[in-house]
Amino acid sequence: RKDGSTFPCVMGLSECGKSGLICGFIRDLTHDKASNATLVWKNAEVVANRNLIMSIMDASFHAIFVINRKCIIQMVNAKSCEVFGWKRDELIGHNINVIMPPGIAKHHDSYMTNYIKTGTKKMIGTQREVTAQRKDGSIFNCKLGISETKESRLICGFILDVTTEKAAEAEILAKQRLTEKIIDAAFDALFVINERGIIEMVNTASTAVFGWSQEEFIGQNISIIMPPDHAANHNGYLSRYLKTGFKKMIGKEREVEARRKDGSTFPCILGMSEVDDLGSKQFVGFIRDVTIQKSLLLAQAEREASDSLLYNILPEHIAKRLKEDPSHIADLYNNTTILFADIVGFTDRTSVMSPHDVVVMLNDIFSRFDYLVDIYDLNKVKTIGDCYMVTSIPSDELEHDGCSRVCRFALDMMKAVRSFNNTGPRHGQINFRIGIATGQVVAGVVGTKRFLFDMWGDAVNVAARMEQSGLAGQIQVTKEVVESAGPDFTFERRGTLSIKGKGKMEVFILKSAHELNRKHSALDGRKPTSRALRSASMIDNF
Repeated sequence: RKDGSTFPCVMGLSECGKSGLICGFIRDLTHDKASNATLVWKNAEVVANRNLIMSIMDASFHAIFVINRKCIIQMVNAKSCEVFGWKRDELIGHNINVIMPPGIAKHHDSYMTNYIKTGTKKMIGTQREVTAQRKDGSIFNCKLGISETKESRLICGFILDVTTEKAAEAEILAKQRLTEKIIDAAFDALFVINERGIIEMVNTASTAVFGWSQEEFIGQNISIIMPPDHAANHNGYLSRYLKTGFKKMIGKEREVEARRKDGSTFPCILGMSEVDDLGSKQFVGFIRDVTIQKSLLLAQAEREASDSLLYNILPEHIAKRLKEDPSHIADLYNNTTILFADIVGFTDRTSVMSPHDVVVMLNDIFSRFDYLVDIYDLNKVKTIGDCYMVTSIPSDELEHDGCSRVCRFALDMMKAVRSFNNTGPRHGQINFRIGIATGQVVAGVVGTKRFLFDMWGDAVNVAARMEQSGLAGQIQVTKEVVESAGPDFTFERRGTLSIKGKGKMEVFILKSAHELNRKHSALDGRKPTSRALRSASMIDNF
């Protein structure tokens, strides 16, 4: 034994037909009684191999009988002949009751008939102690175990002590059934194929996903679940792996396309593993249909793209309101700063330019302005021709430094224009007039197809008049802007102008601003953002 102890035993050997295999049984004689030998009939293929079965049966220490439903003996082993005293040809073809005492023998056929009619099993699948009779008429006690093969409907009887073996067999069977239940409980489709790509096992989920029954799957090549272009090459992939051992799919997960019985295809995630079963390879594949997931991802991507577009068109807090309530949005804001910028002499300049050059020029300069809008966290309202309109974020909750940010934005706009001019534009340098006003506005979302967050009110009109009456290359503002901007800015009084719709107004020119403290955002009182922290040095980027 493993622990080094020895024991007396009897060994029986038998050659298994022409297979070249040797079968040995060993009996421990320590307590002078038969040892518990294990004989496991593993599957239908073993049953079908008659020569191998007979060799194994003949090597057994215990008598084995196989009968049909008419109780006629089909097979016996050598030990049966030894125990009962008949020759093999004397037993085969005779009723099994020849080995039973007369009192049992006369009723045995009726037991079988009753079982066939009712399906009620009294002995099959059980073990019990019975008496048996030899050819010479002698009777002896034995333990009988009977089983039935479902496919061939043959009854197999073991006359032996099988207590230990049956317990082990029950445990193995329970584990096998548990494994099958676990596999069938899996949500993902499961396939087991051999080295030739032939399907040997599928679970219930596979039939639900692909539409074939388990019977239709078994024995078919796994390529039936693949689109034609992949199916034609699959056997080559498998053969190449078996030759080279190079793994492309095994041990990994990847998205592939699969085919249902009705010919429709769908995206799925395929995970594969390899199982080495006594020298033969099997491959296990789990397949998860991701049609719904991909649809959800696509829908999410579309929503995100839609949201991104919406946030580019509208201020964030307005976009959120519009998503929650698509009804009309119109609000009154008491403290909003508005900026208008316009190219000086735009009409005359563009009259000698091609449409393409006009668009390229406007796109270049306005893109620089758009960058600044993000830097200063402002609201770009619209462009009308060469006119560029920007406001502080119209919100009573958010706006308390909007005017100062618009002023800094205006100064950087002028620097951006100078940077553009330094590139040597093809149609000459350009100049801007900029006007700024601050005050009460009405703001709302206009339209249902192409949303526009527009503004109306006296302050909007005044900002437009500040631009129209301004000087080229200058930023003209109202007195309210000077008062709201704060001490960080330098203004120069231009004088009093007659403004259409307003009469006499005192106006100022915004000249400069103190440099921002790098440790603080331009948005004092608000949480610094990465955009605001970059604002102090952004002009160096042009």
